Order: sequence, then structure tokens, then C-alpha cells
Amino acid sequence: MPRVLLLSLLLVAGLLVGPATSSTASSSASATAAESLLSQGRPATASSVEDATLGAANAFDGDLTATRWASAEGHDPEWLQVDLGAVTPLTRIKLTWEAAYGRAYQIQASSDGAAWTTLYSTSSGDGGTDDLTVSGSGRYVRVYGTARGTSYGYSLYEMQVYGEGGGGNPGGPDYQAEDATLSQASVASNHAGFTGSGFVDYVNTVGGYVEWTVTAATAGAHTLTFRYANGTTANRPLAVAVNGAAAVSRDFPGTGAWSTWADVSLTATLNAGANTVRATATAASGGPNLDRLTVGPASGGGSFVVAAAGDIAEQCTASSSSCMHPKTANLVKTMNPEFVITMGDNQYDDARLQDFTAYYDKTWGAFKSKTRPVPGNHETYDPAGSLAGYKSYFGSIAYPNGKSYYSYDHGNWHFVALDSNAFDQSAQITWLKADLAANTKRCVAAYWHHPLFSSGEHGNDPVSRPVWQILYDKRADLVLNGHDHHYERFGPQNPSAQADPNGIVEILGGMGGAPPYNIENVQPNSQKRLSGTFGVVKLSLGESTFSWQLVGVDGAVKDTSPTYTCH
Repeated sequence: MPRVLLLSLLLVAGLLVGPATSSTASSSASATAAESLLSQGRPATASSVEDATLGAANAFDGDLTATRWASAEGHDPEWLQVDLGAVTPLTRIKLTWEAAYGRAYQIQASSDGAAWTTLYSTSSGDGGTDDLTVSGSGRYVRVYGTARGTSYGYSLYEMQVYGEGGGGNPGGPDYQAEDATLSQASVASNHAGFTGSGFVDYVNTVGGYVEWTVTAATAGAHTLTFRYANGTTANRPLAVAVNGAAAVSRDFPGTGAWSTWADVSLTATLNAGANTVRATATAASGGPNLDRLTVGPASGGGSFVVAAAGDIAEQCTASSSSCMHPKTANLVKTMNPEFVITMGDNQYDDARLQDFTAYYDKTWGAFKSKTRPVPGNHETYDPAGSLAGYKSYFGSIAYPNGKSYYSYDHGNWHFVALDSNAFDQSAQITWLKADLAANTKRCVAAYWHHPLFSSGEHGNDPVSRPVWQILYDKRADLVLNGHDHHYERFGPQNPSAQADPNGIVEILGGMGGAPPYNIENVQPNSQKRLSGTFGVVKLSLGESTFSWQLVGVDGAVKDTSPTYTCH
């Protein structure tokens, strides 16, 4: 039976029987002053998805009517899980079901994602909205379905986890919004749940801002956590700038009510001593209500997610079912990564600025502010000059120091972004040696376009061998490349293609949207190869370990790597 028809019959049945009893499993009032929405925008995973547009992240985006997670149809058990970032006391779980609901399910919590404690269980679920009072704590929270209420799968518009505190708030000093410098914004106190003497209400216009002066004991990466409320269904994004540097855009989706507060976090580099943090509204509706800013240590101790792919935007749009870069962009959205790595050939065929604007920007451009790109050979074909369109489109994102190569840190990782079109130029090689010599992070990842090792049509590219040797000598851990349009992973090896436990792991991820290439000559140490599979690499990077999955455009996991320990 079509799902729309099923929903219609269920609604009609309710009208014929008379006023329905409440489908709320356990009533609980709206969020109190001590209760916060912890789950919104947090990393989410699921046992399966019906297709790539119905990913796990949809159930934590604040939209109660349009976006949803759906599992594979006709299968039990299935689960949906969210990572709150830290072990947190839990008070309430609210499930907003689509027509495909769970008849029997459990709400479970875990501190480590392995050992689970059941906080709630039912075998008589009836769909609709289940607002459940719970008692317990955990970093990971999941709904674990064991019996479907329909012949389909499980489908949730939203799973909202409430609790005490800030949902993974990293700790550190709080800076109340009402004490900041305001422009086109004012202090208000007409909604419950704020923590100071009030909160900041933006004027409904572009350009209003809240600016704090914050203090850091030491220079380096810090976590900035904004506590906010948004009682509308519309996103109210903010551009966050630290010390006047280029702003990073962050979404602040609806929280369900103006008295329901949630957290949005980002990592930023602060100077020792005083720093300015400015949050500027970029939508005509203004910004969300802001309660406070918390400055804490960078979340290096926990795993963070990075999305990666190369060879991305053909000259096509979502109006064509064969156009793949809109579909891989949907995967990135579902992953909700900390940032995005692209391994070159971002735009085809000649990477002109007008093509970036017409194609790449319409899909992967949604993540532009948190993309860390490198150029490929197609970026050199621009009639306006080598890399001209690439540089014009990405600007300081791709040229933070005026060069087409750069590095940055996140958590306990050092990332090196290189331009393999210029590996024959001594300036980049000299810079790379100095950069690695100055590195203080345990784990090192480097990425560029042309792979040293590939089983595809282009094959091995010796231009990368000197760079591999430099990275190997400095005990780098991971290299990501594109160029050949397939997926491949290699076990640890040295620059001479000899298996080596102290060697570098390579991912070839050229399946971001360009037409696939064949596997032609399988190379030593190649452990997995997929041709004709479009997708995105989902990296999970921890304090001292890393692993990844290749997720296809159908939402299915196509490959899972071993877990490696950094050298």
C-alpha cells in the first residue's frame, strides 16, 4: 500500500472512531529553565537508510514536518543514534514519527557507544508524537526498533533529546550575550530558560551582530559553543568571525519553541589573552535568540567527522537524474562534518569561475565556508589562467597565506593541503619540510590531487614520490588523493610500495561526481577497489586513531576501513 494512502487511512480511521486518545507515551511539560535540547545538529548515524535523501541527520535538524530519517523497508531491528559529545544527564526524549512508526522500541543510552542501558521500552507504540520522560545519562542516545507498526521501515521526522546542561558543552568560562556589544539587537527576557539576566534578540534584518571580548590562557584551538533558541521553523544562520578574520557560517535551525534552548559549537583559533568573537546575522529574518557563549578547550579528545571526495562537479544540475554531484552533496549534508576536504578537480571541465558559480556552488557550495580544498589538473585549464577560477571562487579559503598550499590543525591532527600541479617547484617542497618540522600534533594527514599509487586508468604518478618520502620520514599517517575516478584504499606502505606498519595509509577518493574510470592494474597493498560507485568518504578522526567509511549515493556503506593508530 502506498505510504501516503496508508497515512490517509489512519487519519480517516481516527475520525470515524471519534476523538483519538493522546499518542504521547508519557507526558512532560515543555522544556523547563534547567532543561536544554541537546541533540540538534549533533552527529547522527543509523543502522540503515531508505535512500541518501533520508539520512540520519534529518532527524536532528529541527524540522518537524519536511525532512526525516527512514530506515530500509521491511526489516527489524533498526536503530537511530545521536552523539551528544559528552556524557550528559538526560530528562526527556521526544519522537515525532512519520506514518512508518515503531510498534515496539527502546530508548537506550551509552557512555561509549558499545554498552547500552535501556531508559524506556514499549511494545504498544501508536505513532504520532511520543514525549517520554526518562532518567539516566549518556553521550550516545538511540531509539532501537524491534517491531514495525507498518509493513515499511521506521521513519522519524525528529528525535529530540533533552537534558541538563549544554549537550556536550566543553566547559570553560561563560560570556553572557546581554553583556556583549550589540548592533541591531537588544536584550530581552520574555522567554524562559536563559541563564543570565536575559538574552539577545536580533532585529529581523541582515547585519545585526553580537560581539564578545573573550580571554584565552593559551594560543591555539578552542571550542566556541553558542546557546540559542529559535522558535521558528526557518534557519537563522550566523557568520562567526574571530579577531576580524574570515567568518565561518553556522546554521541555527529551529528549536521548536523560543523557550527551548540548544547549542551550536565550532572550533576556532584564539590568541593568548583577549580576543573578539562576532556573530553576525546573514538572513533577512535576523539571528536566533542568543543566551551565552562558552569558550572551552578544543574537542581533540573525541572523534570528529570529516567528509572527503575529489573529482566532483560535472557541468550538470539536479534536474538531470544522471548528475551525481547534487547527490554526493546530499551525503555531505547528512554526515554533518566538522569540515570538508576536496582532493582537486572540483569543477569540470576547465574550472572557470562561471562554471564554479553555475554548478559546484549550487551543490557543494553549501559547505564552502567549511571546505578545505586543493586544486587538480582541471583547475589549471582555465582560459583566464591557471587556477584563476579556483582562486576567484574559493578566495582566502584556498589561499589563506597567499599560496595554493597551506596547513591547519584540528584536535590532535595536523592537516597539510598541497598543490600537486606544482610538486616540481622547490618553494612548496621547502615550505612542506618546514611545516612538518614545526608540527606538534600526533596525527598527520596530507591531501592533494595526483596519487602516487593507483590501480585506475591514470595509474601511479611519480610526481608525488618526493612528497611521499618527506611525509614518510616525518611519520605521517594518512594521504588522500583523487584524479582517478574510483575508490581505493591501501594498507600502510612506504614510498617504494612495500608494506610497512610504520608506513602511510592512502585513500583514493575520486568518486565525487565525475564519470567513473576502470580498474586496470591492481597495485601492491591495494586492499579495496570500487569502480562505478559514486560517494563520499566519511572520516572519523580521534585523538590517536582514525578510520573511515565510503558512503554511496544510495546511503549505503560501501566500504569500512580498519581502525589505525597514529604513529
